[in-house]
Amino acid sequence: MNKLRHVIALTSRITVNYLKPVPLQQPLRVESREVKVTGRKHINMAEILNEKGEVLANSEGVFVAIDPHRMFARFVDR
Repeated sequence: MNKLRHVIALTSRITVNYLKPVPLQQPLRVESREVKVTGRKHINMAEILNEKGEVLANSEGVFVAIDPHRMFARFVDR
């Protein structure tokens, strides 16, 4: 979600709830959405669904937007 909005962010917290077994080598669909943005804090949710549309897992993530040039400037040779 953050990349679609051209936001570079670090993960502060992510929680995944596995509701049903997630099968291997079968088609799955992942849906995500932005829930809230407060200043630099971005809260996103996502779900993994099977072909029947059943939710197999859901998650919530908290991300903090950064300015990579400021954050990593001291590591770049000038």
